[in-house]
Amino acid sequence: MQGPFARFSFVPLLSLATIVLLAAACTSIPTTSRTGVVHDITIIEAPSPANVKINPGDEVRFVNRRGDYVRVDLLETRTSELTCNRGFYEYLGSFGRSREYVDLEPNTSASACFPTDDVINYNVRMESAMAGRKKIVPAVITVGDR
Repeated sequence: MQGPFARFSFVPLLSLATIVLLAAACTSIPTTSRTGVVHDITIIEAPSPANVKINPGDEVRFVNRRGDYVRVDLLETRTSELTCNRGFYEYLGSFGRSREYVDLEPNTSASACFPTDDVINYNVRMESAMAGRKKIVPAVITVGDR
């Protein structure tokens, strides 16, 4: 090959394009759940909306829009009770009570799908300017006709 591109190889360029496409596909947030409905709860100063009503099988996505990390605790919920789990971990607390939790970095999200009628209590834990430096905001997800 002669000309200005004689020493230029297209193989690295194709490899770079493949890597960029794969990275874009891996970082996208799913927009569907088992029922096709996704409810976003945005966390800035508090979860919004704090109390949400969903149908069984719907997905709830927690999105951290703060400048620092937050922890979302789904109280008395087990991994086996979720029909989808994108980022939550099970923690066995005191008195044998189980909970799911996720630590969210700024501008990240995690989500879960709840299969049956239930009331899911959860806490959002975050840094605060108040004394003690921690703020805990309780909220509720109502699934179905409860």
